[in-house]
Formats: sequence, structure tokens, C-alpha cells
Amino acid sequence: MSRILAVRGSNVQLAADGLADAGYGLHLGTNTLRHFERMAFGTIRKGMRFGLVAVLHDGWAGAYGSSGRRWRRIRDEFGIVGYERAFEDTFGWGSGHHLHWHTMWVTRTVLDAETQAAFRDALAAAWAYGVEAAGGYSVSETCDRPGCSCGGKGHGTDLRPLNGAEDDEEGGAGKQARYLYKDGDKAKGGVAKIGLELAGQNFKAGRGEDRMGPLDLGDAAAAELERLGRPGPFVEKYREREFGVYGVRKHYRTQGLNRLIKELGIQQDVRTEEEITDDTEGLTAIAVIPAATWYRHIARRAGRRLDLIKVAEVYGLPGVRRLIESWGLVWGKDVLDPPTPEAPAAPGDLDADQLGFEVMSEEEAKFRDAHRAANAERKDELAAALDRVRHPKREFRPKVSLRKPLKVKPVSAEVATPPPGAASPVCRRCNGKLAPVLQPWGQHAGDCLSSDRAAA
Repeated sequence: MSRILAVRGSNVQLAADGLADAGYGLHLGTNTLRHFERMAFGTIRKGMRFGLVAVLHDGWAGAYGSSGRRWRRIRDEFGIVGYERAFEDTFGWGSGHHLHWHTMWVTRTVLDAETQAAFRDALAAAWAYGVEAAGGYSVSETCDRPGCSCGGKGHGTDLRPLNGAEDDEEGGAGKQARYLYKDGDKAKGGVAKIGLELAGQNFKAGRGEDRMGPLDLGDAAAAELERLGRPGPFVEKYREREFGVYGVRKHYRTQGLNRLIKELGIQQDVRTEEEITDDTEGLTAIAVIPAATWYRHIARRAGRRLDLIKVAEVYGLPGVRRLIESWGLVWGKDVLDPPTPEAPAAPGDLDADQLGFEVMSEEEAKFRDAHRAANAERKDELAAALDRVRHPKREFRPKVSLRKPLKVKPVSAEVATPPPGAASPVCRRCNGKLAPVLQPWGQHAGDCLSSDRAAA
């Protein structure tokens, strides 16, 4: 977790610094739910969607979903480029599970104080609508606590500028973003700790003794299980949280913001979580244990797995071989030698697969090109057909217009003319009567019928 946190925090920090230097506006937002102790954490698993986490996800989709008219209006009005969102949850016995989003909103320009306030109000109204539509309690939109930082607008939605706000009464980035860069570089305008703020949610403890972060709740559950010898209230709440957090996307960045970061050339670590936590690099193979040997003689024998690891770490291959033989196993039969590392091939060498490669014939190349062109044409036709199905009301323009009359093409063949002096009312071969059409030619077409009869 610490490795993933370091990479995510670095990515967010580099992105925030690069975007701030390029003149984009950055804003830290928080979206929370009204909750009570009796409310379940819930889940977003397929066929089991319920509880606070389901309301949190569905409320976000209803408020800021890309297909919503409300979201498109907010995006166009304030010039939102994209956002980076993080999931956070805490637990307290007095109020139950507390789930919320932390979001870094990115706008095309730095907003002044008046526009910033309007931006916050628009996000708050959309969030309140989305949560109620998702079946949640009405979010906090008013507050009568004297001197509260929300300014009487409630705690359902919070938005703090991370850069700009030069006209703030305290100067600099203003007191609203002050806690983000407590000991950091204030010249960055409030983005000095935004990476840790968005990426380090699992390590953050809740406010006050009655609130615990996920790791605090896990420590309490482990201590309780060890003390009581059976599951207790802390274990129950931890298992509820562990079941409900499955499938939750703890960190998300929109595609538009990703494209902008790439266009600006901001460096990012694109490794996956599996690549970040991969410990196999630099290790040396000691032995190969077949599955039959592992399950029959090691995995199902108490203490043997741990002994094998300890001996391998301290004594290496000689110690492992001696331990294997002490169990009555035969080295080379039950346990095999480690594979020998392959030497890197020279630049001009060819392996067996390359040597067996045959040059493609001209006929094969033509066939593949034709097959590829046919697939591309079929793909375009399928895409056009699916587009017509998705948008049945969209006007479809056929390639051949049915409104325009077809143009008659002139006949290019020459018309044959009868030879001069051939006109006759009767056939010159059989003296039979000719039709008016054949009189200019003076003979029947083909063989004369009278001639055929006479011959017969």
C-alpha cells in the first residue's frame, strides 16, 4: 500500500504542479453524505447494490455523469477540463461509516472569488439532486453554527481554490487551502500537498478519537480478536467495510484530464499496481518444486513452509537441499535444480523461431491485403448500421439519391445501314413478301423460311 501511495501521490503532485504552471485553475472539492450509526456500509456488487457506498456512487453519476444535462451546463459554464477523484471512508461509533469523495477539479482558467463561489454553488446543487435521486438523505445545504468555515452553506459540498485568489483578505492562496501546504512550498499556490491529500486516504486517520481510518479500524479489529479470541464489534465493522469496499474505484482520473496532461508533457508513472508491488526483480531461483511434491510433502505438513523460507534466506541452495533430503525426498526427482539463466543472444543471432520463418509469397500477401480491406469495409458498414440503430431519428442520407432523375447515357454503338440498291417489297432470295421493317434490306433476316421448305 505504501508503494502504491507513493506512486499515486507523485503522479497527482506532478500533474497539479504542471497544470498550475500552465495557468489552469485547480480546486479541491469534497462531497459527503448525511449518515447515521444504523446505516450499513453497503456494496456495489452486481445484484447486491445497497447502502451508503451505493448512494455515494449513484449520487456522483446523477450529479456529474457525462450524459447529464445538468453536468454539461456546469462544465461549459465554468470551463471544466476534467477531474481527479479519490475515495475516502472512516468509521466512528457515534455516527457510523462516513463515506465521501475528494476531487481535484481542473478549469481552463483560474477563477476569481465571485466565479469560484458560483462554481461551488453549482456543484453543491448538482450533488444534492444526485444524492436524493439515488435514494439517499438530503445532504447538508445550510449551517447555523457561528463562525463555521462553510459560511452557512452546509457541509454536503466543499470547494477550495488551490491556486489564484490573490485578492483574498489574507493574501496568497487564502486560508481555505492553507492546510494543504502547511510545511510545503507556498510559492506553488496551495498545491504542494495535493498529491498526498488525494492519494493517501487509506493512511489518514479520522478527526477525533471517535473516528478511525481503515487501517485504524483494522488494527482495532486485530487487537480485539487477539484479546477476546472470537470476533467482536470491531471485527464485525471491519468485515462489513472489507466486503463493501470491493469494486470501489479508489482513484480515478477523467480521460479529458489524462489527454491534457499528456499534451503538456507532464511526467507520469504509468505502471500498474501489480508492477509497482512486484518483488520478483533481482531474485535468484534456488529450486523447482513440482506441484505434487509441494502439496503432498510441504504445504500440508505443519511448519515445513516456514522452515523452507528461513533456510533459503540464511543458507541458500546448500541449506535447502539438505533440508529437502532430511524430509526423505530425493533431490533431482522430487525437487529439481533451478533453471539455468539463458545468455542474452548476440545482435546478429537468430533463434529457432526466426530461422523457421518463411518469406511470405506474393499471392499470400495479396490475399491478406484483400482480406484486410474487406474486414475494414465490413467494420465501417457495421459501425454505420449500429449508429443508425442507436439514433433512429437521425436523418440518413443514402449514397444514391432517389429524388434526382437518372441521366440517360447516350448509346455509343454505331447503327448499321442497309447497302444501297437493296430495297425491295419482296425477298430477293425467296420472293416472299417482306414486312415494312425488312423492305429496306430486301431480304428476310437469317435463312428464308420458303427456301428451307423447298429444300425440305
